[in-house]
Amino acid sequence: MRRAADEVDTHAHAGRRPALTERARLRMDAAHAMRCARNAVSPLLNTAGAGSFADGSDLQRAWRDIETASRHAALSVQTSKEIYGRALRGAPLPPSPVI
Repeated sequence: MRRAADEVDTHAHAGRRPALTERARLRMDAAHAMRCARNAVSPLLNTAGAGSFADGSDLQRAWRDIETASRHAALSVQTSKEIYGRALRGAPLPPSPVI
């Protein structure tokens, strides 16, 4: 994500929008990072046990937030893979301001 953030900053400071394939890759990078975050929380929950799902648990809140955010369409790994693959092949993409 650091590489992606640096790339976005570079384009923003230059006042230009990244090319379509770069935007698709940045979206894929974000989706991959979200998947890594979800995978990182799972062992913590397994270790902490059922009590980690209590309403007052900090871990429960982190788990809920990551699970909710990771289901946003812009962070879908499968959708991002398809968009990135299409962009690399030059195939038509669905119209979206997020890409």
